[in-house]
Amino acid sequence: MYEESTSTVTGALQAANPTVFTTETLNTILTLATKTGTNVSIQTVTADASGNVTVAAGTEVVMIDSSDTAVTTIKPPVNAPVLIFEGKGGVIVTVDDDGAATVPSGTGVVDRVIVGSSGNDSIIIADGKNTQVTLGSGDSTVVTGHGVDTVVAGLGDSTVTGGAGDYAVVKLAGNANNFAVTTKDGHAVITNSATGVKTDITKIQYVQLDNGNALVFAKDKVEASVTALFEAAFGRTADAGGLDYWFDLARGGASLKQIADAFVTSAEFGVNNLLSNETFINNLYNNTFGRDGEAAGMAYWLGVLNSGATRADIVRSFAQVHTLNVTGETANHEATVVGNVNIVTGII
Repeated sequence: MYEESTSTVTGALQAANPTVFTTETLNTILTLATKTGTNVSIQTVTADASGNVTVAAGTEVVMIDSSDTAVTTIKPPVNAPVLIFEGKGGVIVTVDDDGAATVPSGTGVVDRVIVGSSGNDSIIIADGKNTQVTLGSGDSTVVTGHGVDTVVAGLGDSTVTGGAGDYAVVKLAGNANNFAVTTKDGHAVITNSATGVKTDITKIQYVQLDNGNALVFAKDKVEASVTALFEAAFGRTADAGGLDYWFDLARGGASLKQIADAFVTSAEFGVNNLLSNETFINNLYNNTFGRDGEAAGMAYWLGVLNSGATRADIVRSFAQVHTLNVTGETANHEATVVGNVNIVTGII
């Protein structure tokens, strides 16, 4: 084991693979590796004949060599904050620090980083630590664990299956118009239109894209409408943590009306209460369908408001119309529906 400064580690990793070691990934690695000091404790090791990897106590970044020609089954060390696999032959690895009872740190906190090799990897997260898995350029499979895991994919074909945690997120570089989505039998395949790289997801409902955008995979029309509430009420894409929260409430029996009421009473919605009815409704048209309201539509919704409906009722209705456009169940098709939600029966 040896220690290096953060700048030396950053430079070495970026020089080794600038595509895999993005600024975001490096920042996450350094945050984990400098909890007890300003330098990073690194050890480069090779697994023994049984696949076991042994490192010195206190090692923060473990760089594990593997074959360039054959798949290597590796049993990684327990409680290593950062595991980086090297080699071209691919690795088979199950990471389980403390068993299924491990309690994750919470949404937004990364407990561990795993960086895949250049080969075809198979990575299983079997515990509850929040894990960021950054895949290499090979064709890889990942099964996430009991925590809030993130899989950074897109360099090679990958198959990602969400685990028991039910909150895993996949990250892909690009915007929605860079990808083609096909859905069938409880899974979705997201194909990069430029590179042809495919990401096949099951039990994953949120794919994070660039600039705060996302692809959302709802299991039914209720979840699709919950997703559309974020666009209609707040004028933004749903964040993964917030969407999981409201999906859980919907699965627990909360109605779309109750959820819409909560959105409208939130601090984020508050500025809308200062708007005139006309401006409020026109904003809903723009937030939901990317256009100003036409005269007949404006008159209709103003009439509904004037007849006693609440603003939460109108927001809910716009979200439901959004969903009907997604499913093709409305005679009044909008040219544009804002956001990217797909309904996939059995996705979760």
